[in-house]
Amino acid sequence: MSEKPAILGGKPVREKKLVDWPIITEEEYEAVKRVLKRKKLFASMYESYEVAAFEEEFAKVMGVKYAIACSSGSAALDIVVKALGIGPGDEVITTPYTFIASATCILHNCAIPIFADVDLKTRNIDPKEIEKKITDRTKAIIVVHFAGHPCEMNEIMKIAAEHDLYVIEDAAQAHLAEYKGKKVGGIGHVSIFSFQQSKNMTAGEGGIITTNDPEIAEKCCSLREHGRRRDKPWYYHCELGWNYRMTEMQAAILRVQLKRLPKITEERRRNAEYLMKLIRDELDAVDPPYVAPYVNHAWHLYPVYYYPEKVGLTKFEFCKAVQAENVELFEGYAWPVYENPVFREHRARPRGCPYTCPYYGKKVEYPKGLCPNAEKLCYENGLWIPGSALNNPQEEMDTIVEAIKKVVKYAEAIKKHFAK
Repeated sequence: MSEKPAILGGKPVREKKLVDWPIITEEEYEAVKRVLKRKKLFASMYESYEVAAFEEEFAKVMGVKYAIACSSGSAALDIVVKALGIGPGDEVITTPYTFIASATCILHNCAIPIFADVDLKTRNIDPKEIEKKITDRTKAIIVVHFAGHPCEMNEIMKIAAEHDLYVIEDAAQAHLAEYKGKKVGGIGHVSIFSFQQSKNMTAGEGGIITTNDPEIAEKCCSLREHGRRRDKPWYYHCELGWNYRMTEMQAAILRVQLKRLPKITEERRRNAEYLMKLIRDELDAVDPPYVAPYVNHAWHLYPVYYYPEKVGLTKFEFCKAVQAENVELFEGYAWPVYENPVFREHRARPRGCPYTCPYYGKKVEYPKGLCPNAEKLCYENGLWIPGSALNNPQEEMDTIVEAIKKVVKYAEAIKKHFAK
């Protein structure tokens, strides 16, 4: 170990960064060439090659009856909220510790997001907090399987059944994750996955909806394509929808990535377990992630719990110092979703809609302290390493711990550096 941290001018622990993602091979190149040779880049409900094949293959892997490919995970969320008939005057409960699309999909459909706090160990929405937020306006719960760790689906589905609510699984980070022997994406009434650049399988962008309900599937397919129907002509539109289709090229790449996904996931699981033991044995500054004994984690992210009081550096300072060692440790979500102006200042739509909607008729505020656990994770303790860092030889995991040790050892000098 160099006797000087990289952020102070010393030699980094690693010569190059840990993350090299996505994995692209000759198979992806050949898939793209196949599409180009066919000269059919566009796909629709009426005709497609790669998209239809990908939908069928993805549904089979995830153990569901239907899969509807979309342009992004965010688009998929917009679609499923509308497909469930959610709109003005309705409330949807979701997590504050997530990417913004898990909540803006509610606003896009003119409903009201209600935030329930998370469990500190898993960072997933807490079923007990969900129960506290249910009102006569509640229509659905959007759960997010954060980092690839499944939510407590049995409890959540029980709550939903008791109150006649829909459950939407946001599995954007949870490809091949399992809860008590069942893959996520087929437990709730409808689910979404993302294929954005950082995800465990990717085409740069893309998303997909999964469900076992034929009516929901057909409704989602229609909304994806401007409200068209398979049994009607091209220019017939039965309701307001979007152009949220996936392209043939995206689907061709994703078919290759789907075949590789089990190998990618297994490697992440092995290295995650190894890294957990290293952190437990050698570090006091951070705790390894908690994994419930009845889940199989997908490891889109590798969360760590940081103790700033033990080190003397803020989340920001600590991460910057570790990053200088060429180890990608990030602050994660810097604030809960509801602290963004789009929510706190009601900037969703003109004239304050949907918050001022006469169908709702209630005052909505998202004050500081609304979800204390989420705020604690955002401002003090919640960090993560990209899960793609786990797709490296096992010995590379040692450099993560070495970099953290080095920063902790020189924390006082690093603090002075940031004070300048």
